Amino acid sequence: MSSRPIEAPAAGGGVVLPDGRSASALLHETLLDSVRAFPDLFVDAAFPESASLFRSAYPAILPRFEAARVAAPARAAIARRLARVWAGCLQWADDAGRVGLHEALADTVAPLRLKMHAFGGRPGWTPAPVYRGERWSGAQIAGLGAALAERDVITPAAAEALAWVAEHALQGGVLDLSGRRIAVLGANAEMAPTRHWLEAGAEVLWIDIAPPPADWFEGDRRGGDALAGRLHWCPEGADLLTQPREILATLRAFAAEGPLDLGLYAYAPGRARELRLTGVMNALVEALPPESIASVTLLVSPTTPTALDARDLEATAARRARRPAWEAALSAIGLLGRGDGFVRSGDGAATRTVVSIQGASYQAAQYLGKIAVAEAWATHGQVSREAPAPLRVSANTAAITRTRSLDHPVFAAAFGGAGAFGVETFTPRQSRCVNGLLAVADWLVPERPRPGAVRVHGGIHTLPFPLESAMRVAAGFGFARSPRLLRGLLPG
Repeated sequence: MSSRPIEAPAAGGGVVLPDGRSASALLHETLLDSVRAFPDLFVDAAFPESASLFRSAYPAILPRFEAARVAAPARAAIARRLARVWAGCLQWADDAGRVGLHEALADTVAPLRLKMHAFGGRPGWTPAPVYRGERWSGAQIAGLGAALAERDVITPAAAEALAWVAEHALQGGVLDLSGRRIAVLGANAEMAPTRHWLEAGAEVLWIDIAPPPADWFEGDRRGGDALAGRLHWCPEGADLLTQPREILATLRAFAAEGPLDLGLYAYAPGRARELRLTGVMNALVEALPPESIASVTLLVSPTTPTALDARDLEATAARRARRPAWEAALSAIGLLGRGDGFVRSGDGAATRTVVSIQGASYQAAQYLGKIAVAEAWATHGQVSREAPAPLRVSANTAAITRTRSLDHPVFAAAFGGAGAFGVETFTPRQSRCVNGLLAVADWLVPERPRPGAVRVHGGIHTLPFPLESAMRVAAGFGFARSPRLLRGLLPG
């Protein structure tokens, strides 16, 4: 997926990578730029000058890079440099030629034509996630957080955030977001909590190529239960890759009545779309006036290299100490890979959770477009501006979720066998609820949230061996339990 150059759209123009360049090459060049700028800080990373060597070994190289970065005194400066260099890679291509995306966004265009529907329901989202067959609502959500943390599904910081929501944001078990103005980019994505925020009474701008679901309006038509809030959308659809200028104009117009919570949820696999979509969403945040931004929310994949703290390392050691005999035996003969589930560099540590089947484009989108950018926004602000003005950023790790994007026999089998390693996965409904609550906590807590602290990792961030090795074994268990999945690997 990541080794082929990405061609420019033939008609109307669109957002592309530089001509003839692959996502893998651009990821390598962006990281190499920081290695050369801070050579003394990346000695432990053993970062290759060769693009071909990087392409073949990036699942091992990327965690070493992140461990060295988080150990560096210039950690935040490196994040900003990565974000700035990466932002310069995206281009706008049309019949007139190619220009940088930021240059293209400077063009003045008209906003999209929007429809608006004011729902007739009473504002209030009553979150009641189901976990292990039990429904948790109201004050019980704090108990859910504690249970998830005890089972090593979420970090302690995530449990604390859920407890804060239960105590401070819910009134009688109900969340009211009346007055919040939320622009959801990729509003139809499986991980986007768009409906929940409408239930809570927010004013929502829907940015997606797909329209809002028709059944959302049925409650109003029947005079029964209905959503609340007001929904704005473009009936013709809004395509981030072909209409970034129009979408920027629409965001500016929507922000004229108050600053926006920007939700960056758009995702589509293949042809480096995940990379380009993430880059476009980031560029739109960069192009908006700072006063238009109340917060920026995005979800980080649990399989991208992630900084670990002392509690994570203690949990990993405890996990290794209590592992079953079969697991120790597989580890002894190398079937669970070599080394730990993390890599160290000085005082820094990062997860070895890269899964090569997801491709370099996926990792570039996650690591550069989310981890580096979120840290830069949170510590400096918009990276295109010299004067520091940190943004409120919600950049939490999402659960391992059985979404359509993971519709592959190997992933399906791995989901089936994950429980053998104590790894827990979520349904899209569970993820939307839990991560929607965690985002709201980040919007409302008095102090600015710290990207990377709140993680719903399902247990993979404390595995005592590399995730890719464990996933192969888990997939073997899954295929053994469901042999029919093997048919998906056969041609024809």
